[in-house]
Amino acid sequence: MDIFRVLARGANVRKNDKNVGKNVDFSMTNTAREDAATSDDHLTRELDFFHNKRIAKKVENSKERQDESNNSEHEEEEESYKFEQPRITNAEEAAALRKSYKGKITGEDVPLPIGSFEDLITRFSFDKRLLSNLLDNHFVEPTPIQCEGIPLALLERDILACAPTGSGKTLAFLIPLVQQIISEGKDQSGLRGLIISPTKELANQIFSECMKLAHRVYLDKKRPLQVALLSKSLSAKLRNKVVSEKKYDIIISTPLRLIDVVKNEALDLSQVKHIVFDEADKLFDKTFVEQTDDILNSCNNPKIRKSMFSATIPSNVEEIAESIMGDSVRVIIGHKEAANSDIEQNLIFCGNEEGKLIAIRQLVQEGQFKPPVIIFLESISRAKALYHELMYDGLNVDVIHAERTQIQRNKIIESFKSGELWCLICTDVLARGVDFKGVNLVINYDVPRTAQAYVHRIGRTGRGGRAGKAITLYSKLDSVAIKPIINVMKQSGCEVAEWMEKISKISKKEKEMIKKGKSVKERKDISTVPKLNKMKRKQRHDMIEASKKRRFQDGEKSQDGEEQTKQ
Repeated sequence: MDIFRVLARGANVRKNDKNVGKNVDFSMTNTAREDAATSDDHLTRELDFFHNKRIAKKVENSKERQDESNNSEHEEEEESYKFEQPRITNAEEAAALRKSYKGKITGEDVPLPIGSFEDLITRFSFDKRLLSNLLDNHFVEPTPIQCEGIPLALLERDILACAPTGSGKTLAFLIPLVQQIISEGKDQSGLRGLIISPTKELANQIFSECMKLAHRVYLDKKRPLQVALLSKSLSAKLRNKVVSEKKYDIIISTPLRLIDVVKNEALDLSQVKHIVFDEADKLFDKTFVEQTDDILNSCNNPKIRKSMFSATIPSNVEEIAESIMGDSVRVIIGHKEAANSDIEQNLIFCGNEEGKLIAIRQLVQEGQFKPPVIIFLESISRAKALYHELMYDGLNVDVIHAERTQIQRNKIIESFKSGELWCLICTDVLARGVDFKGVNLVINYDVPRTAQAYVHRIGRTGRGGRAGKAITLYSKLDSVAIKPIINVMKQSGCEVAEWMEKISKISKKEKEMIKKGKSVKERKDISTVPKLNKMKRKQRHDMIEASKKRRFQDGEKSQDGEEQTKQ
């Protein structure tokens, strides 16, 4: 069996396998490949982190064979399926449930949470087709944020929600949004649901999850629920009136692309009744706040319901939420700026920039570099440089950043999800929301500038209840920038060394320095090329440039001489 592909999927090899420990022939015959395929049957859906189609098909076929003898009984069980979780019927049960997941809910007339998806049927006349889609995608039990967020949204309340990374926030706003569009029925037409995301990758992921929920859902006998991702091609079709703006019920988009379409009068947002801001702290910071404000001004329906979701909610975002929301409820699961408790967090002191590259190579040699792995850096140039270094080391690695095209990004992400790619180097473009199931390790090669950025970065591992590990490499230059990281580790319940306990709290002045990038001096380039070689390269480059310049000047002089001769 190709053991490296199994490792890339994050799966475990059985200890009692007879082939373990023997030499593996990677040029397997067809028969050997078939034997290897059948040995994959022991991988469950939960272990198949990257949704390998071959294994999924094998599991499904084996289940079908087991159930052939009692198909009729199986169908009856599906129809009468009951959720194991209890229903919440009073305030005492609600308080006990909230205590179990450390939920802090503030607001007026807060409704009871749901204890199971069965509560939705009894309390909100939940659509059976939507419930069937949840079951088909193995969503059987609601997570804490879903327990609180779904009933609030179905009761038309504005929501400001904060929950750890990988805790199911996407479904917490998608489930009630789709249900409300269904409840409004065929009498309503045009765009009613709008989801805003700060990045294209996250928008693609939300669209994929929304399509799973909207599968086979019809608003009437002929009209299915229409969901769209506002891509470049769809924007052009809307502007050229190739597609009617009233065709879609829900649109998912990034801010700038949506504003561009609205300004060209290709899309009317006046009828939008539900707007969701995913990664709200990013959408309301100085990078996106003007664009977000333009979107809110275009959504002028007086009955609009607003929702904000993120893993971190700073105080300034809470102030903005209070100013634009009415009758809102604040939902905090765990701590506002704590990382997922399933993530083991470590700090490694490297002395200087050269030490960081040595540290990664040590992790590889010691067997701690267990794929799949994501490495974060602060800039595109540094991400490219590290990619070249690790590629020359023979690692199965690729890099993704803002300079890459959307097609290139999608291809790399698919390769990483399928297990073909072991290590992904990136900037903060992938730090938010993107769900990579089964990521074993996240490495912060450069210390993030804020506690929020750190929480979102390491949140790419330890998702959906699985364990994960995060390592932050730091040097003498990061003495100030490391303070917020230590605070997050403390709040997350991680074991911290004595020197971390003694470290002074970060001051307001230091916070501003970190955000502006002034706390860290200019970093050295990521390179193992000796200084002498660099100097020779630079000299050669300067000589070539000087030669080009002389040739250009000589050419100009000769042209001037010819013109004077002609005159």
